[in-house]
Amino acid sequence: MSMTDLGFLFVFLPAALLLYLLPGKRVKQMVLLAVSLVFYAAGSRFHLALILLLTGMDVLLSALLVKMPAKGSRKVLLWAGVGVHLAVLIFYKYFSALPVVTAIFGEQSGLTFVNLAMPLGLSFFTFKAISLLADCYRGRVTEADPLRAALYLTFFGQIQSGPLSRYSDMDSCAGGKERLSLFGNGMYRFLCGFSKKILLANVLAKVTGEVFAAPQADMSVSLAWLGAVCYSLQLYFDFSGYSDMAVGVSNLFGYQCPENFNYPYMTASIAEFWRRWHMTLGAWFRDYIYIPLGGSRVGRARLYFNLFAVWLLTGIWHGSTWAFVFWGLTYFVLIALEKTFDLPGRLKQRWARMLYRIPVLLLINFEWVIFRAGDLKAGLRFIRNMLPGVVNPLADFRAAFLLRDNLFFIVAAVLLCFPIVPAVQKRCEKNAAAETVWNAAQIVVLAVLFIWSVSFVVAGQNNPFAYANF
Repeated sequence: MSMTDLGFLFVFLPAALLLYLLPGKRVKQMVLLAVSLVFYAAGSRFHLALILLLTGMDVLLSALLVKMPAKGSRKVLLWAGVGVHLAVLIFYKYFSALPVVTAIFGEQSGLTFVNLAMPLGLSFFTFKAISLLADCYRGRVTEADPLRAALYLTFFGQIQSGPLSRYSDMDSCAGGKERLSLFGNGMYRFLCGFSKKILLANVLAKVTGEVFAAPQADMSVSLAWLGAVCYSLQLYFDFSGYSDMAVGVSNLFGYQCPENFNYPYMTASIAEFWRRWHMTLGAWFRDYIYIPLGGSRVGRARLYFNLFAVWLLTGIWHGSTWAFVFWGLTYFVLIALEKTFDLPGRLKQRWARMLYRIPVLLLINFEWVIFRAGDLKAGLRFIRNMLPGVVNPLADFRAAFLLRDNLFFIVAAVLLCFPIVPAVQKRCEKNAAAETVWNAAQIVVLAVLFIWSVSFVVAGQNNPFAYANF
């Protein structure tokens, strides 16, 4: 089950909200835990037992880490739990193709490789579990309530693709006006995310899929650029759309959820881009890898080693091919160069800082090509096709047709990469009448976008989330 499925929208979510009306905080937590397990079983039923076992282990270890006084014993428990999670994650991500002996009714037998399906949201589950255990060990979590811990790990609103919240976020707000305000914000964020995913990410995915599947031998420069730009936009609106929906679902049930995106393509540097993109993943690596290694309060050589370790692990986490290792280490090199030459800080003129954004966005776009290709050679060949002066033609009719056919959605996606809506809202808040009109307009627009999006889903134009297999 996905949060963009019709069954989720019109059956699962309304039923869960109705059940959540039952009185009592503990009852609500138990209802939400049961609902989350049903959601997981619907999406990855073959792995439900694994998730239950891991959750049970984490609940037990977190309680022991909070209560046990002996530091040595606590460290053993911490590393035992982390080791189990990393072993499961590494197995499914990198060693899930198992050779098995097959025999078909007495015919010749031999070795066949069987690819085991990835458990739903395993990477995000693993990172949340490690943060829970580490925070219990460090004393940041002083009470590890079993029910709350289990709900934190399996909450259906975040289990598929994050954001990577912390245990402290799974404390529901009080009732009254605060609860109503959070519910209203949840509806708004969910509908925004749903529309971004269906109307922008899914439409752009069709362009991306066609371009990246096209033969590269005669691909025009314009077609390559169209595919690369559409993928950069597709991935942003796909993942930020999911994050908006996750924030929305969390708010609907009275929980806060950390923001995951902050208009990343408005970045002024490579380093800033990663402070705006997938912010909870960056915060996780900072708190549990970078700072424990010494962070930035070390010598220059050690600083570069810490950055190297973080970006190597970031690349490996995203995929098992050399393309992802290259992708991660390229970001390490770019960020290290920015630190070495103090860019863009040393650029005093505004025009120089604005010009610096051009190579920054170009490099980010090239990096997304490597990410999308999943194969280093294929990704580099695609980037070569984007460069004028190669054998390939500058333009062709297919590029012009795809651009014309999807121009509305591409332009809308580019515009929404800028904080236009928050800027208009801020201006309207200065005048009561303008604010009333703005709020009414938002309701109408969201209703129209929701109906339009549902019509796309009914027509079968719905793709899995880009990060669903992580």
